[in-house]
Amino acid sequence: GPSAGVAVAAALGSLFTGRPCRADTAATGEVTLTGRVLPVGGIKEKVLAAYSAGLSRVVLPAANRKDTADVPPTIRASVDLVFVDDLFRALEEVLEPMPPQCSMHS
Repeated sequence: GPSAGVAVAAALGSLFTGRPCRADTAATGEVTLTGRVLPVGGIKEKVLAAYSAGLSRVVLPAANRKDTADVPPTIRASVDLVFVDDLFRALEEVLEPMPPQCSMHS
């Protein structure tokens, strides 16, 4: 469904850039054609699922910040919740950093 937009875009971004997705991070959010990340439902359930799977970070739409109040405090304290408004920021949070470039010159 639409809430998989950030995750699908991250998979495609990983494929095109060669940057792997972070193994400790889950992501959700609807993505518009202009790259805005829109709110989705089921935030509590998504954060709990990420926690249960052993993930330590969840990238969420900024507009869903208020919905995290439903997540039990012990879980909120154990998971880093990262809020994003646009796809470019989401990709920076989900993808591993670019490796340093090798220089053939000494």
